Amino acid sequence: MSFAGEVRKELSQCMGKASHCAVAELRAIYEGCKKNVPAAVSANDEFIFIFSESLTIRTKCITLAKKAFRQNASEKNVNGANCVQIPYEKQIADALENREEYKKQCCKKAYLRGWFLIAGTVSDPEGQYDLEIVFTEKEKAENIAVLLKEYDIDPGISRRKDNYVLYIKEGQKVVDFLGLVGAHASLMKFENARIVKEVRGRINRRVNCETANINKTVSASAKQIKDIEYLKEEQILKTLPEGLQKIAEVRLENPDVSLAELGEMLDPPVGKSGVNHRLRKLCEIAARKREEGGKKC
Repeated sequence: MSFAGEVRKELSQCMGKASHCAVAELRAIYEGCKKNVPAAVSANDEFIFIFSESLTIRTKCITLAKKAFRQNASEKNVNGANCVQIPYEKQIADALENREEYKKQCCKKAYLRGWFLIAGTVSDPEGQYDLEIVFTEKEKAENIAVLLKEYDIDPGISRRKDNYVLYIKEGQKVVDFLGLVGAHASLMKFENARIVKEVRGRINRRVNCETANINKTVSASAKQIKDIEYLKEEQILKTLPEGLQKIAEVRLENPDVSLAELGEMLDPPVGKSGVNHRLRKLCEIAARKREEGGKKC
């Protein structure tokens, strides 16, 4: 099962504590399923229909209807389309068609949970962070975006063919959303994967940095050794100050060590900057002597 499937499965079993939360979640599912209504089906005064080919959604609707309205909803196939039918009552119809914003925090979260169940998806946390909810109406996507901003989640909205996609692409905000809608087990799995991914990334960056530093050190060492050998062959090295002769000798004997390690090998020890200064001085002398001798560095 995909990670998105695991999240939906967990949310299908998550239920708000109060009946008004069940109303809010059922309203979101009802709004999201309107696009599924077959053309041959017309409204009637007997039942309210919620069409969905998802058994998970239909089962959740039956549970929500029982808790929200104390109605025994049932599954039915109408003109070849699967749906849940709820015995019609004006109170129920008004609640599901209500356009007012919810005031209670628990209802807002239940409403978001319903929308994710019917139209949401989230990518595997080991890949790119991406949570989406698809809407057929731009206004509805914008309303949900405003609601999420109350929880410091600022989603984007993009047009995709005839739909509007609300998306969250920041790892921490995906975690925040999962916590809001009650997917706590999925949240922990996402967080664990995210931590492993970020630690692995830091390790890779550190290794790459250290590799680059090693390559830089090796390259610099090769240049230093070449210059020192030139000074030695031209009988110039023995004419230089003792400090330069010592560092030249230590570098020739230890081509792979760092500047700090070279400094510790001297007697008395010399700091990294002092070692760097002496080696740079040797390279400058070698360059000048080559130039004087008509040779290229």
